[in-house]
Amino acid sequence: MRHFAEDLMDVRWISRSTLWGVLPEPSQFVGLNIETRLRLLRLIGALCDLQKGETVPLSVRSFAEAALIGASGRALLLIDLWVAGEVMPTWLEARCVQSQRHLARRIATVLLPAREGVDGLWLLDLPSPFLPFAVAEHRKMFGARNWLVHSGGDRLCPGIWTWTIDTTGGGEVLRRSRAGFTPFVRACAHREAFEPTTGGVA
Repeated sequence: MRHFAEDLMDVRWISRSTLWGVLPEPSQFVGLNIETRLRLLRLIGALCDLQKGETVPLSVRSFAEAALIGASGRALLLIDLWVAGEVMPTWLEARCVQSQRHLARRIATVLLPAREGVDGLWLLDLPSPFLPFAVAEHRKMFGARNWLVHSGGDRLCPGIWTWTIDTTGGGEVLRRSRAGFTPFVRACAHREAFEPTTGGVA
């Protein structure tokens, strides 16, 4: 929007209903100059690679994370630097590296066999903004499949979200439930197993 000279004051972060959100179509960039258009198309291509679990530049992965968690200021700064062809300043790179390390720790337990149940993958301790990265990592390790995934919510809509994931790595929300109801109750043991809250040793 910034590159179409539109006002960003009304930009609001909202809970998404699809796994990775909605990427713009190439036709939406027709009014931009050729260099900006090519850089944005390259960014979209890199985001598609990220969805497949492929390795992408730190700035792309960090932009996706910032956009998903609602860190709009950081996301806008990263995309501006990308379009300008500039490297990240040292402080921003350090912030992105730190954030990616935290993300890696959060999704590491996704690969544990105990996460899988007869009716889906149970990731209730994982906030929904981190789920796209977890699904991509799981697909890379174990292959693609159609299944249900139960995750945590986000800061606008906390609780339990049930997703349907397809073989392409995309997905959408089927149901949002309050944390005190099924499927939360049924999966409490899973959360306690991966992030013990009682009697565990840090």
